[in-house]
Amino acid sequence: MATSNVEHYLEAIYVLSVETQNPFSARVAEYLGVSPPSVTQAMRRLKRDGLVEDDGQKALRLTAKGLAEAEKVVRRHRLAERWAYDVLGLDWAECHREAHHLEHALTPLIEERLWQSLGRPTTCPHGNPIPGLADSDKTPMHTLAETPSGTRVVVDRIFEQVEGLGEFLKDLEQQGLTPGTELRVLQNTPAGLTCHVGNQKLAVPLETARRLLVRPG
Repeated sequence: MATSNVEHYLEAIYVLSVETQNPFSARVAEYLGVSPPSVTQAMRRLKRDGLVEDDGQKALRLTAKGLAEAEKVVRRHRLAERWAYDVLGLDWAECHREAHHLEHALTPLIEERLWQSLGRPTTCPHGNPIPGLADSDKTPMHTLAETPSGTRVVVDRIFEQVEGLGEFLKDLEQQGLTPGTELRVLQNTPAGLTCHVGNQKLAVPLETARRLLVRPG
């Protein structure tokens, strides 16, 4: 059974692999807020235990064993987020923060009962799929920043990497840029995007648009 420290590293590599495809050690350190030497030491242990390997270009890759462990902790994290958000009424940033504590305490039995009691959700409140419980949706997705002018899209999810940024998430909620929201990109320029959200015209900074995954509307 993986310790909570190991689980944090596996979760980080999983998230970075899904969202950037390049989970280098430096990115893992930045994501977790730890020093590069700490990551180097942890990676030695994870490689020794057959959980992580190099991809030949210095990026880290989960082995089949590591992926199974990572999916387990990510599943519990996103279920805990759903409970904290749907039942306890915590906001987007709070539910993410608290889920980091809860994810290590959920047993398989509690995980299953929690999923059932929440109505069998397939995503966390930020739209990210719950591993092992999400539908295998093959709908093509890209970031809002990559959406051409004149295109209608639906916000699908927010990158896990920014779920802990309270002010950023608050801004998204206030602007209505939440999962399921339909919008039309009026103009996409190097300076940012202008979008129609409902009856509102909205200026979306490029850095924000890069952190939102959208699907065809």
